Amino acid sequence: MKKVILALLFLLVLPLAASGADGVIFEDPLAKKLGEGWSWLREVPTDWRITDEGLEIKMEPQPASGWRNILYRKAPKKDDGPFVVTVEVKAVQPYSNQYQQAGIFWMQGNDQKFKFVSERIDGELYVFPGKKPIKVSHVVLRLRIDGRKVIAEYQPEGKGEFLLAFEGTLPERNDETDRIAFQCWHGPAGTEAWTQFRKFSITKPGSEPEKTAKP
Repeated sequence: MKKVILALLFLLVLPLAASGADGVIFEDPLAKKLGEGWSWLREVPTDWRITDEGLEIKMEPQPASGWRNILYRKAPKKDDGPFVVTVEVKAVQPYSNQYQQAGIFWMQGNDQKFKFVSERIDGELYVFPGKKPIKVSHVVLRLRIDGRKVIAEYQPEGKGEFLLAFEGTLPERNDETDRIAFQCWHGPAGTEAWTQFRKFSITKPGSEPEKTAKP
């Protein structure tokens, strides 16, 4: 009888576990080592590091040509349906420079087409686009992408509800060149500033907390 009961419990639990696994397209805690499938654009190895908590990238001042240390991977194909991109972003040192920023970038090849970042503008911190104020440079950023439609949401300090920042459209999708990337830039000159990225994931809708509030 015990074996029968255990078997029934196993059958009941199995679909739930399988459903959760099916919802994850890719995830990487970005801690201790990078997962498979990442590439660097204009890598400067001395200006990024892996810690037990996450990936840290140095926020350099604006270079003479070409932002560096952009980490990217191929985006899911447009015919594979909607997906959700999530990453936690935390400044190691407080932002101090105008337009200092870090977050998720949508790229086609090496060209930036859309960004969703935490950014310092005129002495205040915001998520941008949407320009929603945040108190600290520690935030979970989330993009819901369905074809060209994009919805940007944020969770200050990784706590509470996700808040709506922006709704818009991406450029025409291109499976060959569409990339999901993250980077940080406009760091202060003469002072080291680093940003930590952690808990990156690409999931199917429904595998992440759905509740979103308007700030």
